[in-house]
Amino acid sequence: MNTSMRRVTTLLLLVFAVAAHAATDQEIAARAGEYLATRTEMGAFSGAVLIVRDGKVLLRRGYGYADVEARKPFTPDTRFEVASISKMFTSMAALKLRDAGKLKLDDPLCKYIDSCPDAWQPITIQEVMRHTSGLPDYEEVLDLGSPKYLQFMTKPDSSRRIIEEAKKKPLDFAPGTKFNYSNTGYIALAFAIEKAAGEPFARYVRERILGPAGMSHSGVLGTGEAPKDLAFGYTHEDLGWKASLAGVPLADEHLQRRPMLALTPPAGDAWLYSTVDDLYRWSTIMDGSALVPRKEADEVFTAGIGNYGYGWFVDTSLGHRRYRHTGALPGYVSQLIKFPDDKITIVILSNLDRAPMMHTARNISMIALGQPYDPPVRGKVVTLDAAQIHALEGEFKMEDGTPLTIHNSPRFLEADMKGFFTAGLIPLSPTRFYMPLSDGVVTFTLDANGIAQKVNLHYSAQDHIATRAGSPAAE
Repeated sequence: MNTSMRRVTTLLLLVFAVAAHAATDQEIAARAGEYLATRTEMGAFSGAVLIVRDGKVLLRRGYGYADVEARKPFTPDTRFEVASISKMFTSMAALKLRDAGKLKLDDPLCKYIDSCPDAWQPITIQEVMRHTSGLPDYEEVLDLGSPKYLQFMTKPDSSRRIIEEAKKKPLDFAPGTKFNYSNTGYIALAFAIEKAAGEPFARYVRERILGPAGMSHSGVLGTGEAPKDLAFGYTHEDLGWKASLAGVPLADEHLQRRPMLALTPPAGDAWLYSTVDDLYRWSTIMDGSALVPRKEADEVFTAGIGNYGYGWFVDTSLGHRRYRHTGALPGYVSQLIKFPDDKITIVILSNLDRAPMMHTARNISMIALGQPYDPPVRGKVVTLDAAQIHALEGEFKMEDGTPLTIHNSPRFLEADMKGFFTAGLIPLSPTRFYMPLSDGVVTFTLDANGIAQKVNLHYSAQDHIATRAGSPAAE
C-alpha cells in the first residue's frame, strides 16, 4: 500500500471511529431514558435497564413496578428471573468441569444420563451445548405460558419429568446436522453436569460460577430459598390497538400476576435469578478474567451452526459485532447484549411478558451505538370508510424493484411484500398507519385526486419508499 492510500485508509478509520462515538454519554442517557419513560407511560415496559460503554455507566434505572399490587417500584437492585440467559452459565459450568478433567465436550451425553435411550447414544455434550443435539424442545409442545404449560411447570420436579418425557420421543434430526434451540437439551446438560461434578447442580453453580464471579445478588431458583426483592411477573389479555396505542397505565388493574414456576434443579435452561448489575459483572468477566481466561472466552464466542457459541448467540447487528442472549418465562422477558468492539453492554429486564422486548432492545441498542432510532409510536386509532381505504390499495414498487401490494383484508389494511412479509396496518389518520410487525409507521402520499401514489414504510430508523405501479382497482 502506498503512502497516499495509507493516509486515506487512516482518515476513513478515524471518520468511522468518530461516527461510532458521535453521541455523547449524556445524549445516550437522555435518549434512552426518554424512550423507556415513554414505553413505561404507555404501559409497555416495567423493569430495569443498564447501559455501560467503555466501563462507564450511562444509564442504570428502574421503571414501573416490581409488585404492581403493592405499587413497589422496580429498581436496578430488584432481583429477576432471567430465564434462558441462564444458559450461558450452564455452559460455563460444563466448560469448568472440562477444565477440571471431569468431562470432555465430545463425551457421549449418555455417559452421564441414567437409562439413556438408544436414540440419544450419538449425542455429545458439545452438541447439547450448541443446540445441535436433535433433542425436541419441550416448550414447543407445552406452548410457553399456556394453561397446559403452567399446569406442568408449577408442579415440583419438572426438570426430571421433562427428561423422562423426552426419552420416549424420537430426535428431531441426526445429532450435529442442524440447529434447533432446545430447552430440553440444556436440562439434560444440567443433569450431566450434576453427574460429572458429583454434587447437586445448584451447589456447583453457586460455588464454582456465581461465587467466584462476585454475583452476590444472584442465585438458583427452586432451591427453597425465596430470594428477597424478586420481581413478580405479569401478563395481560389483548387490549386491542385502540387502547395499546393510546397507552394503558401499569396501575390500571389490567395486569395479571403469573404463578411462580417450580423450576426444580437441575433446571439448566432457566434456573438463574439475578440483577442488572450482576449480569453486567458477568459481561466483564467474559472479556477475559481469572475465572474465564481470554482463550476460554474466545471459545465461548466462536459460533457454530445457527450462530450459537456456548450459551451465547454470536452475530452482527446494526453493522456491529454482537454477543447476546434473550430470556422468556411467563411474566418475565430479558436481554443481555454485548457489542464487544464498541465496549458496550446492555441489560434489559422486564416483568411484563407482553412487553415489546424485541423492538425495545433494538432501539436501545441503536441509541447506545449513537445511531438514529424510532421513538415509541403513540396515537389515536381512527376508522376509515371504504373510499378512503380503496384510495390506498394497489400495486407499488420499492426502489429496488421489489413489488409491494397494499390491499384490504377482513381485519386490517395490509402491506404485502411477497416473499418477505405481510404486515397489518393500524390507521392513525387517513394517510398514517402503525405497522406492528416492525414497530414502524407507514405514510401514504396522495395525489390531487386523493389517490395514493407513494408509500413510505419507515422502520429501523430508515425510510423504505414504494411508488404506485398501476391505478387503483376498479369499483
